[in-house]
Amino acid sequence: MKVAHVIEAMHQGGAESLVVEHARRAAPDVRTLVVALNRGGPALEAAAAVGARTVMLGKGGARLGGLARLVRLLRDERVDVVNGHNPTGGLYGALAGALAGVPAVIRTEHSIHYRGRHSAAYPVLEVVSTLLARRVVCVCEAVRVSHVRRLPWAAGRFVTVANGISPAPHTRPREEVRAALGLPAGAALVLTLGSLTPQKAQHVLLEAFAEVAATRPAARLLVAGEGPLRASLEARAAALGVADRARFLGARLDAADLLGACDVFALSSVREGLSITLLEAMRAGRPCVASDVGGNAEAVAHGTTGLVVPAGDAGALARALGALLDDPARAEAMGRAGRERWAARFTAERMVRDTEALYRAALAGAGRRATPAAAAPTGAPGR
Repeated sequence: MKVAHVIEAMHQGGAESLVVEHARRAAPDVRTLVVALNRGGPALEAAAAVGARTVMLGKGGARLGGLARLVRLLRDERVDVVNGHNPTGGLYGALAGALAGVPAVIRTEHSIHYRGRHSAAYPVLEVVSTLLARRVVCVCEAVRVSHVRRLPWAAGRFVTVANGISPAPHTRPREEVRAALGLPAGAALVLTLGSLTPQKAQHVLLEAFAEVAATRPAARLLVAGEGPLRASLEARAAALGVADRARFLGARLDAADLLGACDVFALSSVREGLSITLLEAMRAGRPCVASDVGGNAEAVAHGTTGLVVPAGDAGALARALGALLDDPARAEAMGRAGRERWAARFTAERMVRDTEALYRAALAGAGRRATPAAAAPTGAPGR
């Protein structure tokens, strides 16, 4: 079975990492093609490193000329299933798949719908890509509900396959990481990971942390990630009087090390699908405090693996963080329960297996059999 994943960019991010997982854990009879419409990067390189054939359409990939090139590519590669990711990849994957005669067209939605999403033409394009797709995979139940609410006539096409991640890479010892970060002995460490953008609402976390820090001298906050709001967030930390205790680390490649070093993981987003960083924190055995948006409450079992608080409520977030920092035994027990929950529900192996079952069912529904492995075109290596 030849599967093509179409996505606007393969630089780095949650959706991109999931595409890499599909390439890494594909079944023996599945060959993977990853197509980036506009931008490559580390994620595209990672997909190639695990055996996928990768193509970067380049400048103008998400235009009519790029659509024509994508149609030719899907035909030449004799693709059985095309899976487009997010609005742009979903639309181009669906259109090119239909024009190329691909037997099974799938779309994956990685986020809840939100007001102001994309252009004024988006609602029409969303209907078109939904009509062309045999199934729309949603990365959590909250995402499925948000899209079915908009398109109730297509409710039967939307299915939930929860995000999953692989086991953690090797990490450095906790105290070694803390020492390298220059943290004082006994620091009570809160960590957040993510792009510094309005969606992640780190300003709410800063306000909450200022309240926590006022009565807890050992409290420290690390903000890992980069983005357009960095300068304003640093200014906000200074205005709150916590600039010396809230550090901005910029983009990091050692997220697993940072998670191992923290005491509590915090996610203050106002919009999510099913956060990959939240799953990474659970995998690392860290208690999580997360805003109640998207699939966060599906990942975090409130009171068991962490605490879920109303989005935008700095006071509630501060109380939750303080409760876990003040009770290390409870926090540790929640972290253990979170790791068990990840292993039971949110592994990459389970995600890929369930998604490939949908591919096979879609092919069967189309009355088509997958292209045998021996019929794959020769050329660049691929699975």
